[in-house]
Amino acid sequence: MEVLLSAVLGDLVSRSISFLVDKYYQQKMGMGVDLQCLRHLLLRIEATVLEAEGRHITNRAMLRQLQMLREGMYKGYYLVDTIKNGVLQHEMVNDEVGDHSFSFPKLRPTKRLCFFTRTFTMAFQGEDRKEVGEMLCSLQSITDDMKEFLVFLKGYPHIHRQPYSQHLILEKCMFGRQAEIERITNFLLRESLGAESLGVLSIIGPARVGKSTLVEHICYDERVRSFFSSIVFCSGSDIRSKSFADLRDSGIVKHQSCVAHERSLIIIEFIDDGDVDEENWRRLYSSRSCIPHGSKIIITSRSERFRNVGTTQPLELSLLPQEAHWYFFKVLAFGSTNPVEHPFLESAAMEMAAEYRCFVAANFVASLFRANFCTQFWHLFLRCHRNIVEKHVILFGEHPYTLVQKNHDIYLVENFRDPKFILVNGYKTCLRNDDPKVMLHEVHTGTSKAHGKFEVLVWRSRIPPYHEFVMSCEAQAQQHIIFKRKRAR
Repeated sequence: MEVLLSAVLGDLVSRSISFLVDKYYQQKMGMGVDLQCLRHLLLRIEATVLEAEGRHITNRAMLRQLQMLREGMYKGYYLVDTIKNGVLQHEMVNDEVGDHSFSFPKLRPTKRLCFFTRTFTMAFQGEDRKEVGEMLCSLQSITDDMKEFLVFLKGYPHIHRQPYSQHLILEKCMFGRQAEIERITNFLLRESLGAESLGVLSIIGPARVGKSTLVEHICYDERVRSFFSSIVFCSGSDIRSKSFADLRDSGIVKHQSCVAHERSLIIIEFIDDGDVDEENWRRLYSSRSCIPHGSKIIITSRSERFRNVGTTQPLELSLLPQEAHWYFFKVLAFGSTNPVEHPFLESAAMEMAAEYRCFVAANFVASLFRANFCTQFWHLFLRCHRNIVEKHVILFGEHPYTLVQKNHDIYLVENFRDPKFILVNGYKTCLRNDDPKVMLHEVHTGTSKAHGKFEVLVWRSRIPPYHEFVMSCEAQAQQHIIFKRKRAR
């Protein structure tokens, strides 16, 4: 009897274990199928978006559908990369617990890709699986509604451009601002109705978010240039004691043509809060009768005071969503290289992209990636970067990126292989010139020989108005940093 009971219990335990193991692997296989479906769907959406961006679409409803496709694509890729980065961090923690340095098996790139893909597919579960399922359903519903979109898309002409790689195109275009461009263009090309002859649009946003670049991009649109006989740029400090007629004659002329109409586009950029004077603006606006009917004004400013001065709703320009910013940064950083073949570098890129959201920082760090595409360099760079962020939090209570946005002094690391500190006590945007400057990547890598006070070029924009972003720096002794840290405590 005891032998029979023991055999029965053993069989039940064996069947239970087999059932649990089979169920576990079925769940894993289901997760792998969902993930594979999501990747294939993202490739289809990306192909559609790239094809649509290569055509001159004028239908507003189709442009809104295209924007929905873009946003869905950015969110889908961001979800996949976030889960993959979480798996990588989990593997690194396991290796550290086992007292081993983190490294991937020494396989050929194709085998390394397969190895990491299997690890990734089998590792995520729970909330991650739920998010993948929800994202898959959301993207499928979007693509199901795009059949008519694809039919109509074939009727629009191609935009002729050179067949560059995508990362070269993104360096020379306005990324992620298609909806804003369309709104501003519609405002400019809309005929003025009724007694109100002057249209005013305010563009409000924080520093270095791309207000001037966006407006400059609009000014190069052939539709805008053919609609206005002149396009004039003015600074906010120029409006004191002047009328609109004076601004047309004294401002910087961006475009001028001989046409029957005399409509003008006047762009006024308010840089400092000191330029904002409501009394001067009211006096200037009262002189609107002296400019031709149908003229338009665009105001760019950081100040909320200009929210109610326009004749239409203001355009609020903010940083790109995290998903769109990561897509932009990833393409710039890796170029034509497949990021899946370099999982640690992709994880490092995602960490840097999450901390520095503006276009200036994204372009600089991405160029640093392309110039130093090796794991050892970025191990060292990330360790040094985390150290300097910690020092800023201890000294000032904030991240260095936040301090730069507030025009606060920060510290840079000179030669992170043998760290020394540099005080940054100024940050400015200026027009491009050919004067020799110390490059920021030269400071980080220790190839710069500058001493005392000097200027550092962070990045040169490759699209109009071709701004340069420059830091005013001063070499600091290590003892000075330690003294300030003790005093702050």
